[in-house]
Amino acid sequence: MPVPMTDADELFAVAADCWGYLETERMDGWELRAGVGFTHRANSVWPLGPLSRELPDALASICDWYAGRELPPLVQAVVGSELDALLTAHGCAEGLAAALRQTADVTRVRAALTAFGYPNVALSTADRPQDRWLRLYRAGGIPPQAKEIMGSGERYCYATVYNEASGEPLAIGRAVLAGPSGEWVGLAGIETAPAARRRGLARLIIKTLLDWAAERGARSTMLEVTEGNDAALALYGGLGFTTHHHYHYRPLPTATVPVVEASAC
Repeated sequence: MPVPMTDADELFAVAADCWGYLETERMDGWELRAGVGFTHRANSVWPLGPLSRELPDALASICDWYAGRELPPLVQAVVGSELDALLTAHGCAEGLAAALRQTADVTRVRAALTAFGYPNVALSTADRPQDRWLRLYRAGGIPPQAKEIMGSGERYCYATVYNEASGEPLAIGRAVLAGPSGEWVGLAGIETAPAARRRGLARLIIKTLLDWAAERGARSTMLEVTEGNDAALALYGGLGFTTHHHYHYRPLPTATVPVVEASAC
């Protein structure tokens, strides 16, 4: 069946359920998140509902909240949306880390994946990021708090293809069930070691994650890819993913501290 008609606000809520944080505070319908600067997603505002206060008052409170944590105040917004225009009108800087949020039907992607052959390689899954998985993720350059931010438990799956002789990771990926009844699965952290590319390992990772999700009732899938990542866009497009919307992070006028973010995914 096709991906259900979902507006950007609904998909924002699904995406927010797919990524963790260390600290959060609700401001009306907005969620302020902080996570020691690891990823924009864990260190920005998710506008998940309407504000009851005037926007300038809300933005001032957001700036104060992030200043107390020595983080830049960032608001995630759909490119070209009404909120995006209001943030421009209130002096916010140009958006950072522009990315595409893409969706697909799980059954259709799994069907597309059956057309490919896969190498006979060692593959493991776990409900939390293992040390081997973390060695490849962003080249291992992540803070110790990353494990907590990424999450663990029965609705998570971390897949790793590895060299059986050396134990070194060759490809990785992460899936998390989200939505009111787990009907969505968010994919992230899909990476292949440079020396192991062009072997179909990324597709094998996606297949493993979606097989796991389908067994648990997921019907729709979502991922995020940085604009300009042509290789990833070609891979996902060939499997049936289409762009739902573009988004970016709008720095509020006092934003001065950089956030560590290697990619949108």
